[in-house]
Amino acid sequence: MELQNKAVVITGASSGIGLEIAHTLAAEGARLALAARSMDKLEDVAAELAATGVPLIIVPTDVTREADCQALVRATLDAFGRVDVLINNAGYAPPASLLDTTENIWDSTLNICLKGVYLMTRAAVEVMLKQGEGTVLNISSVAGKYGFEDRSAYCAAKWGVHGFTEALRVELGSRNIRFHLICPGSVATSWWETNRNPQPGEIKRKMIRPEEVADAVRWVLTKPERIQIDEVMIKPYRSPWE
Repeated sequence: MELQNKAVVITGASSGIGLEIAHTLAAEGARLALAARSMDKLEDVAAELAATGVPLIIVPTDVTREADCQALVRATLDAFGRVDVLINNAGYAPPASLLDTTENIWDSTLNICLKGVYLMTRAAVEVMLKQGEGTVLNISSVAGKYGFEDRSAYCAAKWGVHGFTEALRVELGSRNIRFHLICPGSVATSWWETNRNPQPGEIKRKMIRPEEVADAVRWVLTKPERIQIDEVMIKPYRSPWE
């Protein structure tokens, strides 16, 4: 796929991986619909990208609310006339042991990481089916493949994303809708500063960089049609979770 002028929706676009994906795809000439819960942060991102001249809209969105997801897709259609790519990137991963995982932590994690993927995908795929084509790329995690201590809710959500994606490949693959998974290991974002004690410099240097995940996204979206990519796993030299 050539990304020039393609309409791309990115959730969780105000920081970390989502922000780097926005920068990377802007450089490819994509038209961007950027979503996150904070309008202030989205405005900061729009200001950062203004110099690129890329057409973009910003839409404050809570992916756990169906009305917000539908509104984001409608805004993209109004601005660009189509939805070529949906990148489900919004996530939430509070560390908690099983006994410390309250019902609120469990519900919040699964609502953002799994329900949000379902709601956004359903809204976008409805448009893609009418167009006759489209791509959904889900930013998952190695936690959707392996279990990690103090991450039972997050692992459950990401394993769910894997099952959801695999099922839709079977259901919609023949309708020219493509589904991809990118599964990074530990990524050096601000999450580590707010949800876990700051990592020592040596460990952090070995983490995956957000721009490296964004490069993987670009590669998956622009690969030759003869190459089929279902899932890309990106692992650092050694995960701090190991």
